[in-house]
Amino acid sequence: MKKNLRILIIVGLVVAFVTGLTYFDSFMYHDPVMKVQQVTNLDRSTSTDEYKNTDTQITQRVTGKLLNTTDKGKTVSFKNTYYKSQLTDIKYQTGQQVILTKGYAPKNVKRDTVLVFTAGLVIFLLYCMKFDRRKLFISVLINIAIFYGFMQIIIQKHNSVLLPLTVITALLISATALLVILGPSYQALMAYSSTIIATTTAILLSAFVLGMSRYSGVHVELNDFELQPYKGVFFAQVIFSVLGVILDETMDISSSLIEMKKELTDVKETTLFKSGINIGRELIGPLINILLFIVIAENLNVVLLYLSNGNSIGYTVEMTLSLGITQLLISGIGIILTVPVTSLIASKVITKRVR
Repeated sequence: MKKNLRILIIVGLVVAFVTGLTYFDSFMYHDPVMKVQQVTNLDRSTSTDEYKNTDTQITQRVTGKLLNTTDKGKTVSFKNTYYKSQLTDIKYQTGQQVILTKGYAPKNVKRDTVLVFTAGLVIFLLYCMKFDRRKLFISVLINIAIFYGFMQIIIQKHNSVLLPLTVITALLISATALLVILGPSYQALMAYSSTIIATTTAILLSAFVLGMSRYSGVHVELNDFELQPYKGVFFAQVIFSVLGVILDETMDISSSLIEMKKELTDVKETTLFKSGINIGRELIGPLINILLFIVIAENLNVVLLYLSNGNSIGYTVEMTLSLGITQLLISGIGIILTVPVTSLIASKVITKRVR
């Protein structure tokens, strides 16, 4: 207990120390960095559009001292105009550090301190939990490397191999996560095979249904930034979203059945299968609701924008939520299929392998 507490204190101090260092690392930046010392509002005007949307434009004079370059300590200032909604602009405040251009015009707020603190907080909270953190970090780093390679190839090929490369990347990511966390064991093989079978079946079944309906009401061309090929981008998003939730579900079911077999060594295969089905039933509802909340969260701003501009609810849903709802339905198919698939594979393997 004392050892764990000592480790937590050390990790907390390291996070605090590194976060503090980033606040004073302006000397590492090539661009000028200014600490805001004074902000003065120069002008304010309010405008209302035809849909009664109101916003306020504010012009401010921002003054501060340079923290780096050969002009360190020099007082500089600039004008900044922003809207109160701050949709595409920034409101500067006293105490902020701002990255400037060579001509001392604002580029962006210096956010490395916040990012390092957030990442450090995640690491600290992970150390508060009793599990093998090294495996988690290793699997995350390897998967980041795999995904980076995926993006580099996509950039070079201009999306021409997006869908097949997505499939390969999904296979590698899921295999890496299971092998590192569970090791080269039959449990990892059960989870991997169940994940691949359920995901593949859900994607193929959904593609067949969408093809038969000729994508009626599903506007794949409305993906973010209208990336092409539309269908390839859509299914690439679906594969990654479905894979994550199914991987979690298969691990939950298979792990529970393994523990059950260890406690009841004489349990029958049919009993394990029924238990897996019962466990899966409890998981389906929460998982689908989580995905629903994600869809709502991702599209809420666009939905509000459409509604505030006088569009009907039906048109708004069709133009903003059709892709999200379609992904949710495909994920739901995968989640439901995972239960019998995982239960069947796990019950057969566990009966023969676990003693």
